[in-house]
Amino acid sequence: MLTPTHIQLKYWMYPTGNTPAVNLLRDQPPSSGKKETIRTLCLACGDPRSILFTLWSEQGQDPDRHYNFTCCDIEPAILARNAVLLTLIVDSQLQSTPNHAHKDCIWNLFYHMLISAGDLKILKEHCAKLLTASESLETWLASSYGAFLLQYHAFDAEGKAAGDLRNGILQRSKEIGRSVVLNGLRSAGAVWPNAVKVVGHLYRRFWETGVAGGSTESCKKLGNEGKGFANPMFAISSTPSGKFAVHYGTEPLLGFHLAETFRSLGHKLTLAAQSDKLVQAAKDQFNGWGRTFVHALGSQRVQIVLFSGDAVALCHELQLELGLGRQPEHASAYTRPWRLQALRLDGFVGSPDPRRAFVDLFDVVDTSNLGDHIGLINMITATALLLRPRTSSALYTESLLAVSNDATTALTAALGSDAATFSLLIGLAPSGLLNGTTLEGVPNEAMLEKLSGEGGSIRLQRQYRLRVHWKVADPVLRLKVEPDELAAWFSAMYKKMFAQEDISTLFSRVQRMKSAHYSTDMQWYTRAAIVALIQVVKLRIQTDWDRVMDKFLQLVETDRTLLVGSNSLQELNMHLALSGVWTLPLLAEGPRQIQSKFNLPLRPRANEDGILGQASPPPIVYLVVSTPRKSLKAFTEGNIDAMGSSGMHVSVKQQLGMSQYENCFFSFHCFFGRFRPSDQRDRPPVFEEDGEGWLGSADLVTVCAVPTWGLLMGPRNGIKVALALNTSPETLLRFRQKLGPLLIIFETPLENERRVSICQDPPLLDINSSIADRNQWLQVVPDHHKAQDAASAKFDAKHRVSKLQVRAPFAERSGQSTALAEGAPVTVTPVDLFTVDIKVGDTLARRITFPFPIHSDLSKTRVARKSSWIEVEAAIYLAPQKDIFETWTHVSSSSDGALTPNYIPRVDLDIQPMMKSTTPEDRTWLNIMVITGAMSVAEKQAQHPSNISSTNPKSDIKQSLSIMFASFMGFHSQANAPIRTFQLTLKRNQNSHALIFVKSLRHDLDLGSIVLDAYIMPFTKSRVQALSGAVQGLLAGSSKPPLGLYLTDEESVLWKRLLPALAERCRKWSHKEDCEYRTQGKIPLSVEANENPLCSCGEGKVPSDFAKDDREWAPFAKYVTRIAIAPIFPVPYVEATADFPEDLPAAERAGAGPWCDNCNKSSGQLQSCAACKKARYCSRECQKAAWKTHKLHCTR
Repeated sequence: MLTPTHIQLKYWMYPTGNTPAVNLLRDQPPSSGKKETIRTLCLACGDPRSILFTLWSEQGQDPDRHYNFTCCDIEPAILARNAVLLTLIVDSQLQSTPNHAHKDCIWNLFYHMLISAGDLKILKEHCAKLLTASESLETWLASSYGAFLLQYHAFDAEGKAAGDLRNGILQRSKEIGRSVVLNGLRSAGAVWPNAVKVVGHLYRRFWETGVAGGSTESCKKLGNEGKGFANPMFAISSTPSGKFAVHYGTEPLLGFHLAETFRSLGHKLTLAAQSDKLVQAAKDQFNGWGRTFVHALGSQRVQIVLFSGDAVALCHELQLELGLGRQPEHASAYTRPWRLQALRLDGFVGSPDPRRAFVDLFDVVDTSNLGDHIGLINMITATALLLRPRTSSALYTESLLAVSNDATTALTAALGSDAATFSLLIGLAPSGLLNGTTLEGVPNEAMLEKLSGEGGSIRLQRQYRLRVHWKVADPVLRLKVEPDELAAWFSAMYKKMFAQEDISTLFSRVQRMKSAHYSTDMQWYTRAAIVALIQVVKLRIQTDWDRVMDKFLQLVETDRTLLVGSNSLQELNMHLALSGVWTLPLLAEGPRQIQSKFNLPLRPRANEDGILGQASPPPIVYLVVSTPRKSLKAFTEGNIDAMGSSGMHVSVKQQLGMSQYENCFFSFHCFFGRFRPSDQRDRPPVFEEDGEGWLGSADLVTVCAVPTWGLLMGPRNGIKVALALNTSPETLLRFRQKLGPLLIIFETPLENERRVSICQDPPLLDINSSIADRNQWLQVVPDHHKAQDAASAKFDAKHRVSKLQVRAPFAERSGQSTALAEGAPVTVTPVDLFTVDIKVGDTLARRITFPFPIHSDLSKTRVARKSSWIEVEAAIYLAPQKDIFETWTHVSSSSDGALTPNYIPRVDLDIQPMMKSTTPEDRTWLNIMVITGAMSVAEKQAQHPSNISSTNPKSDIKQSLSIMFASFMGFHSQANAPIRTFQLTLKRNQNSHALIFVKSLRHDLDLGSIVLDAYIMPFTKSRVQALSGAVQGLLAGSSKPPLGLYLTDEESVLWKRLLPALAERCRKWSHKEDCEYRTQGKIPLSVEANENPLCSCGEGKVPSDFAKDDREWAPFAKYVTRIAIAPIFPVPYVEATADFPEDLPAAERAGAGPWCDNCNKSSGQLQSCAACKKARYCSRECQKAAWKTHKLHCTR
């Protein structure tokens, strides 16, 4: 277990999405026309909204592209819900005649907590059908679902039904009261200012009625006097307490993209009418996703795999299986915490042939916000080795819980390290760290945080959604590190990961937690977690690993900052040995084999029985401790709402003479059940699990690995084993009275055979035998990362990589070697911020690509003419140390010719909702998106009159974009009507280098932003001559002349660098065999004036109505290329976004009103309903008008 075992009886289930669906394949290249399968691993997958939305977003791709989604969730009820939903969608769409009532039923079953008798009947009938189909693998595969829906591990769906779902809903509604959860603003995208009032109404109505939107009509359809029936899809979960577990933030519309509906609501509609429109829009979107899903199934292009269990355990098992290319012979992990179930992935790897190792690696791994609950480091070490080693592979991590008081430090705080150093060592880099730029709707989240902080939110911890796209490092370059520097970094990481043990920071942490809680306050790491980190780094880094480990362990052993650090040294050394990373001599053999070598005073064999009495006991054994149920009363008889989440550890105390020693072990497994001695003395105990868990009567069984030699030291009756809570201010406050100052749950002597057993392996597992598989894996994996060159990383005094050094050797008697020996000059020329060319004389000797942007202009070159090598050393660049925006514009070409924008996600413009008209209210959100929110604090300061002489091409291009958006919407001061044509012109000489024709303004649903659907024609000398008449007519004779955007030379170059990425982002055409990008070997083709940066492959690919509304465009149609132009934002974990205006309306800033629940008008004189005290109205007339709806739910 990489995370401590927590007692957490207060359990939340998230049945529907708490963030809008994302396109999981946004950073994958367009389909190439060749048959391919994109493999995606979804961890903590939740509901299938992102899978459905991804397939909807991909509908324009080639039919030869297939999709495999492997979905993991710890909650069996979530996956059961997903299976029911997907199979219902298939049944509904495949009916010969559309059944709208059936589609409404699917919506009701998935999104309503209360349903009608008819809906419940359909659910029962469908579940019976699924049970019949799943009687055996053969019957399932023969069913209409077997071709697309599989499970690789049988998941136990023995969920507990909440005692009374209706009472649970009512209780939650009372807790909510008039509070507002504003998360629904995320579904409004860029137009969130239009949504502030109605999302609060939607949230409250859902919890008042159990129905999405809570409309009168929907409630009447429930029957049973408007009360309906409990929906089992919400009532059943694996909650330890058996109580209603649906999270208080749940609201069905959170998972959808409803920007255009929010924009078109207007102010005249009541909140109830607005809610109805939004619910209908969500239904339409839901049905559209379903149609796309079934269409993809029709050509057998989709496969979905379900796995219910622990995500980290699954990932490490996949690492082993995919690395070995076969299933390990022995199970080495459990499927999930608190259950006795071995993890086996029978049939998961596609081929048993070991030569095809890595054949099933993933193109995309999405972790949702799992890092909030298990720690970001655990998440990255579990997934880093599961990605294909290519530039388009992507890992997405997400956090919703704040990790610091400043978003710019969030990533560093979560990693416990300088992000650049962590990235270099792990082989994955956050894309925003490399370029400082994103198209994500950053202003939306920043404003949501601001409103939530000022409003009546019921959240106990500040939220900030931070989604990070991690890119795979260059697979042809390995990294070298000096061993002492790497050991020092591991030591620093060790202290950060176990900072809760640092007594010197305890007081300041307690003081800070009075006003702010961070997700990092939870103790998410065990010593097994730091070992997993070392293991991943070891597979990538070349160094003297013996020296690294010796030095690291020396630093840990001599550290005095961690209060109980010395108590965990045995656990650290043990997990290093179990992982195969490093084996302390004391654990290399059994204790009796090394007794004389280390002069260990072990007890004689004659005094022992079982494993400890063997002649050759293994170096590591497993303590099994049965904690009596009555010792758990501190948890089972307390108020679970006030209990929090408390981590546990196993303590082994030894009395040696006058001294007592304690060793603590935080990595162990628990389940409820019992064990009894085997009938055969040489066999392990027999274990029986109680599936009722916390609701049952069985004892709590703990299984913990410990070094054997420690159990043989001193008298046996001097050893005690205890299960205790981890000490923290919170646990002391809550449990000291019940458990005592040491927080001991249960303690017993080692010799208590009724409560303690010592086993060679954990029940159902064979750890000691599986070590051979792990050692083989450690030898296999590095072979897939062999490189021609290696970069040496140089650390500074703060354990941060500051410089990279690459040495290029040349073969003896080669042309380069001879030229060097003869004194030929050596030149190093930058190609881009990652790459340099080394020339010997006039010949290109080597092109070197660094894993991070570098200061090539400050690089140092060393030449060894006799030894025939050239070394380049350069400091690394990181955003925002320097404006490295040009890296964001980069388009890479893979070995198969596929072109991929490295950092700009794809978008299918044709399916994004169009804004067909504008209103004065659009000005508010537009200003925030393209002016205030687009600028970082540094860029805003640079615009101050005192800095006006300085120029910044990125800031300039942001200003040009703001003018384009405002002008197209008719808001720019230079225009009295919307402008659709723009001319990019150099300030210096008034020469134009491009025309941009904007067809429409659309929402970018995936990114929560906006995008201009546009076409560009770069000017060349030949085009100016051919189109002189048309250009003159457009400039002088048109009633809608283009608006000139006047650019500096630097901004002009930046536009030309950006254009290929903007074209690739939205292209649906294929590049030709003789594409200029391929034949000339560069992208863009040129950044010079009067030269075209784009290839000709996309020219003339225009719709038939291209010039319908602007006839002056017609002559340019054959020359233009489609591009997607979007606002550009700073990356929040790199630099701060500029502050938002302080003049927002008070009701919008507060987020919680006040406004009338009938007419939606703001007023300071609202009167509450005398009965329920919840609903508020501005007049008696409004109260009467609302009574028809309100009376169904008014409670006295």
